[in-house]
Amino acid sequence: MTNSCKIWLLFISFIILLNSCTSSKAIQKDIQTLRTDLFYELTSPEYQGEAIHDVYLNFIKYSNLNYYTTVKKKSTIFIPLILYNFSAQTFEITLGEASLTQNYREFLAEAFLAECNRSTCFNLYNNESGNAPDSAFILNVAILQNQTTTKVKLQESAIPWFGEDMEEELLSFTNNKTRPAITELKIQVQLSKNKKILHNKIYSIKREQATLYRNPEDNFQMNDTSLQTMAEGLSMATKQIVEEISQELHLLLSAD
Repeated sequence: MTNSCKIWLLFISFIILLNSCTSSKAIQKDIQTLRTDLFYELTSPEYQGEAIHDVYLNFIKYSNLNYYTTVKKKSTIFIPLILYNFSAQTFEITLGEASLTQNYREFLAEAFLAECNRSTCFNLYNNESGNAPDSAFILNVAILQNQTTTKVKLQESAIPWFGEDMEEELLSFTNNKTRPAITELKIQVQLSKNKKILHNKIYSIKREQATLYRNPEDNFQMNDTSLQTMAEGLSMATKQIVEEISQELHLLLSAD
């Protein structure tokens, strides 16, 4: 093979490789068309005694979650060779509230109501209307941090092939990978009565959620898997932190 032919093959291979790359905007556009559910499964032991207090949960103001799910390119590798080409792109996906069928602050409020009314010594009531009795226990919840991210890696291998008539053919292979989701959640809880603060604490958690399909078959499954993994990670992190808060409030009020 002459040097000019080698250069031409290298150029063609490089162009093929560039055209095979996926942009962060394309992934973001596709994933923003998808929706998923958060879930909360009650598994804690049920409180067997009689409720001894009534607590009123005030309106949770903010989800502290970006509205749209976003995608950013983190790294790109090109290896254009004469007879073999390889590209690898890594993208970071951050969960947005528009990808959820229910906004997060409502989900969190429902989780507190369900958990506390099952496993604690007090009745928890929704106080969004602000009509709690003057002498009631008041629970204020603020979401200080709420971020769930995951990463996907798109790998493409291409082998240019020229037949006897020198018509270009391309043999390509894909090997996409999804990564675990990381949830960082921080919640401040304040319990008060008669304007006196009885409990004020910040709870935080950083949790990793394994992916459902590590090697998705296509881009749709990759995007859907990433979204489902992030939703599951946020759901499980919420469950863990709500259970911890509920039990601390239970211990505090049972001793009152």
